[in-house]
Amino acid sequence: MTPQLFVLTAFSLLVAVVLYSYWNDRRVAKEKPPAGSIYETEQGRLHMIARGEDQGDKLPVVMLHGSFTNGLDMDLDLAPELSKNRQVFIPDRPGHGFSERPEHGHRIEVQVAGMREAVRKEGGERYVVVGQSYGAATALVWALAYPEDVAGVVLVAPVSHPWPYGVRWYIRVALNPRYGWLFRRTFIALYARYGVKRGVAQALKGCKAASYYFDRTRTALGFRAEEFRWNAEDICRLYEQLVPLQKRYPEIDVPVEIVAGTHDLTVLLPIHGRKLASEIPNCGLDIVDGGGHALHHSHPERCLDAVERVDQRLEMAARSPLESALRAITAVFPQRSAVSQSKQEAS
Repeated sequence: MTPQLFVLTAFSLLVAVVLYSYWNDRRVAKEKPPAGSIYETEQGRLHMIARGEDQGDKLPVVMLHGSFTNGLDMDLDLAPELSKNRQVFIPDRPGHGFSERPEHGHRIEVQVAGMREAVRKEGGERYVVVGQSYGAATALVWALAYPEDVAGVVLVAPVSHPWPYGVRWYIRVALNPRYGWLFRRTFIALYARYGVKRGVAQALKGCKAASYYFDRTRTALGFRAEEFRWNAEDICRLYEQLVPLQKRYPEIDVPVEIVAGTHDLTVLLPIHGRKLASEIPNCGLDIVDGGGHALHHSHPERCLDAVERVDQRLEMAARSPLESALRAITAVFPQRSAVSQSKQEAS
């Protein structure tokens, strides 16, 4: 093959891959309709899934997904259980899934403002916020920005503090102003086609959802060229936001529960979970021995227990001092079992 023919062939293949990338991005978006509804907000159109009904005894839950995914990630294992006795709101963070990316969309407070507006349009005025990974950082900002709305917080594998290591190479390359576009339209497009499904299954190995996660959560949406750029922007611009944010964690005075794994290699427990638990007043920390980053899929019961603990703490805080004192006194005395009580009634 002559050098000229080689260059022509390489260029033709490059053009073909770029055209495939544009075609595939449109195909992935139109393959299925959005699972929820679209809300018009000041930060643009926002997609949110609403589950369950208001039954009066439990506050609604707002669930925030992490990077390279969308609201369906939180709708897979946790939302079906939580929505049995309460309302659940699961937005796609701005720029992800079917939500538009507003100007300065990498700013967490901008993302929170749009999602809060959508939740309020569904009647959510006071709620518990549950966030995983990047979504946990979003939950922290939400609690600080709108303390009148947030009654409690559950953080799963949270990223919360500046970290001493950088971001992965493909994140930096994807955001490069000179050749990032070409990288996203070629390398990422090919990886999305041939590698990401296998990578997801490997990352979730041992989880019940591993075999169907890719299809059920529409993971391919996160590997569209523009959404991949916004994911990279979120991650690369997170560090600078956490520096001032970490100083405000002691201001959070609502019940907070953290669930973190000892084997999480994405968000290291000593740097984030442990440190955060020591800085937030009255914060609980549940350490999952051997747990990784996707605890909401590998150990969903631990995450649901954390929500239940927040519910119990809110219930205790709502009781009057006299009621709390009476409960404490009666707890000292042994309770008659149901069997002994029925026997006495029978006699």
